[in-house]
Amino acid sequence: MYLRSYLNSQEVMTIINNIVHSDFVEAMKDGTLEDDKFRYYLTQDHIYLKYYKEAGAIIGKSSPDERVKQLYIDIGSEEPVFHTNMLEKFGVNGDRIKDADANYTTYSYINHLIRWSTDSDVNGMLSMFPCQWSYGYIAEAITAPEEKFKFWFDFYHSPPYRAITDRYIEILGNEDLSESQKQILKFGLEYEANYWLECYK
Repeated sequence: MYLRSYLNSQEVMTIINNIVHSDFVEAMKDGTLEDDKFRYYLTQDHIYLKYYKEAGAIIGKSSPDERVKQLYIDIGSEEPVFHTNMLEKFGVNGDRIKDADANYTTYSYINHLIRWSTDSDVNGMLSMFPCQWSYGYIAEAITAPEEKFKFWFDFYHSPPYRAITDRYIEILGNEDLSESQKQILKFGLEYEANYWLECYK
């Protein structure tokens, strides 16, 4: 099964729809999410992005495909700035965030990224793709969010962010995914779903 077909499968759609309708995302949409919950999300995201960047660097360095190399250069240039701005906006000191602050889902998810990024380019990209794709899917699915968190939805619905997702799909689109590779992607989406659940507690 090819990537586009798998993304439209009932298996994947069930997970992504659970994410879109999660308590955290619904509260962001309504503007009722407590600041402390968003700060906790930012803390986990800060740890996650550190290893997401590391996984991307591993793939970019090992891949013979110039499209892959350039993809991970470009990913590293925009989202970290947005993340830093969010930390400042909500008064979170990124320098004080330590790996030991990671919850179980974040810890498991970053190990998933590193494990597959050192296995092969394709498998590494499949482990990283759920984050990129699901954030864009959430932002596109949510219409007319309240002003408080509108900046979040605007960023992940922006043309530059969508262009990165499209490049992932272009590179991976011709891969006939094995059952193991579908599992890599599925597990990534399940980590995403658990990520939102953990951050709302």
